[in-house]
Amino acid sequence: MSEWLEFARTSLVLEEEGYLDLAGVGRQPLFTWIGPGGGTVCLHWVDGQVTLSGAHAPDVDRAALADLAAELSAHLIGDDGEHYSGSADNGAGR
Repeated sequence: MSEWLEFARTSLVLEEEGYLDLAGVGRQPLFTWIGPGGGTVCLHWVDGQVTLSGAHAPDVDRAALADLAAELSAHLIGDDGEHYSGSADNGAGR
């Protein structure tokens, strides 16, 4: 979690927008990301991973989100286990 918070708080594309109070987890900082197409995604830490809300909205560029994940040496994985590639991989899902 400390690696995530350091990354998120120093990122030029993430904004800290307050907190979420999660049952069984406690208060967690909430960050927002606005993609190149204007789509907004909320990100927070829970159960050892960064969780996204809004990533399936039609105006969200998942390749750009995958690029953001790669900056943290992470992967963008969907609810059904699908992996999303970054812009260097043409943004295609695997």
